[in-house]
Amino acid sequence: MAKRYTLTKPQRAAAVLVAMGKTRASQLLKFFKSEELRVMIDAAHTLKNIPQPDLEELVKEFETEFTVGVGLMDSAESMEMILNEGLSDEERYALTGMSTETVDQEPEQTVWELLPKVDIDELNAFFAGESPQLCAVVLSRLNSRTSASIIEKLDPELRKATVARLLSSKPVPQSVIEVVEKRLDEAFNLSDQSASSGGEGASRLADILNEMKKDVSDDLLAQLAPVIGDRKVEGVKSKIFRFEDISSISKEARTLLCDGLSTDVLTLALREADGDLKEVILSSISQRTRRMIESELSAGKAKVSDIEQARKSIAALALRMAAEGRIELQAAA
Repeated sequence: MAKRYTLTKPQRAAAVLVAMGKTRASQLLKFFKSEELRVMIDAAHTLKNIPQPDLEELVKEFETEFTVGVGLMDSAESMEMILNEGLSDEERYALTGMSTETVDQEPEQTVWELLPKVDIDELNAFFAGESPQLCAVVLSRLNSRTSASIIEKLDPELRKATVARLLSSKPVPQSVIEVVEKRLDEAFNLSDQSASSGGEGASRLADILNEMKKDVSDDLLAQLAPVIGDRKVEGVKSKIFRFEDISSISKEARTLLCDGLSTDVLTLALREADGDLKEVILSSISQRTRRMIESELSAGKAKVSDIEQARKSIAALALRMAAEGRIELQAAA
C-alpha cells in the first residue's frame, strides 16, 4: 500500500491533480511547462491506490480545498481523461507530443479507382488492340468523364462496336471482371501504382518524415529515389506536410486551418518564423486575433522544442483536415 511520504514530488503533484477532478484540474494544466507535464504524466502511471487519510494530508500540503470522500484509483486513466477534456488536440500535442487522434489505415485502391489516373493516350493505345467486348466491360465501370475521353479517341470502327456493346450489355459475371482486372493490372502496373501513392508503408514513412527536420527528410528521400523509384518517392511526398508548407495552400484553406487552432498554439508556432510565412498566416485570421498574437510575439520568447512541437501539431491538423476533405493541400515546392 502506497504511503504519502514515499511518493516523489511528481507523483504527489499528479495525485493532487487527479483528486481535484477533471474540471478544476484542467484549468491548471495550461500553467505547466511541457517538460513538467510529461514528468507528471509518467508519474501518474506509477501510482497505485492511495488511502484516503494519506490523500487528505497530501491535499493539505498543497493548501488546496478538495471534496470530502475523494479517493484515487486508476491514476493514469484519470490523468488521460483530464488531458483529453482540459486541452484541445493541438494544445495536447504541443505540450506532450501525444495525439488523441487514431490513425485509420488507408484502404487499398482498386483497379477501377486507379485506372482513371493512367494517361489517356496510354489507355487509348491499350484499347486499340482489344476487343469491343473488353472495351465495353472496362468503360461500363469507369466514370462518365473518363469513358467519354476514351471513346472520343477510339478508332471509328472500334468506337461503334464498343458503344453497341455498351447499349446491349448484360450483367458481367464476377469471374470475367476478375480476368479483366488482371489484364488491366498487367498492362498498366496498377499494383505498383497503388503502392507508390498509398499503402501502409508509404503512410508510415510519411508520418516519420513529418516528425523530422525538413533538410534531413528531403535528403533521405533523395537517397531513396534510386532504390525505390521516383514514383514511390512522389507517393510518400504527397503525404508529407509541414508548418512551412502552409504558404502553399489557398487562403481559404489557411483560414479554415487557423480557425481550428487555439491562439496560444498559433502564437507559439509563429515565434521565430520567417517574415513572409508569418505574414501569410496572420493575413488569414481576424484583425483582432492578429493584434493579440502580434502583441504576444513582441514580448517574451519560447523554447525551440516547444515551438517545433506546436508547428508539428498544426501540420498534423492540416493533414487530418485534408484527409476529411475539409481542405486541399498542395505539395510545397
